[in-house]
Amino acid sequence: MPLPGPDVVEIQSQKQTFWRQLKGSIDLGYNYTSGNSQSSLSSSASAEYPTAHWAAGASYTASFSGQSGGTTTNLFEVQAFGERFLSSNSYLVGLSDFLHSSQQDLVLRTTLGAAYGRYLVRTNQNYLRWLAGADYTRASYQSGLAQPIQQNAELLLGGEYQLFHFDRYTLQSQFLVFPGLSDFGRVRFTTNDILTIKLSNNFHLNFSFWDNFDSRPPLNAQKNAQGISTGLGWTF
Repeated sequence: MPLPGPDVVEIQSQKQTFWRQLKGSIDLGYNYTSGNSQSSLSSSASAEYPTAHWAAGASYTASFSGQSGGTTTNLFEVQAFGERFLSSNSYLVGLSDFLHSSQQDLVLRTTLGAAYGRYLVRTNQNYLRWLAGADYTRASYQSGLAQPIQQNAELLLGGEYQLFHFDRYTLQSQFLVFPGLSDFGRVRFTTNDILTIKLSNNFHLNFSFWDNFDSRPPLNAQKNAQGISTGLGWTF
């Protein structure tokens, strides 16, 4: 069916093999401050398999920082999703998230959820979409804390915005809010914001900000963990 030019967001060909159909990126960053001998290392990778009717993907983020004579912190997160497109502007999504954060004394938080979503804006320069659903979470904290294991049912609300200029830059911002159901009054919030500036030969510069917030963590655990990273990456 013919479409007007402004309605075309992106054109992709269906590749002959699974591996050629994958698209994603790999990023690595390192920072060092000589005044306080503080260093940090971050790495991330993502891959997505898109088709005409569905898409699936996975990503990971790792961050390690330390200071001479001081404490060290680390974060490791793995995410996966699957989307089924119901129409050009609506979709169903299932997602999973596995997070370890030493800043929040979090050994592992597992989140499994599903939601319905719609696009509010979808052009050849940007898109804005929302989702609403529910999820189950199981969190294990360091054994020295009160309530070292917690299980909760939550609402899942969120949105994602992306601004792109294919040969120059991409700006992507995602936020998810988890109001507690079984632990009423508790609210979790996560965000991940990434600016990618394209270089030659599929290389790019990457600037990212992430934040994980929990309004009611176990006693003595921190409510918030956040970070900023810069790095060099490669897109495939």
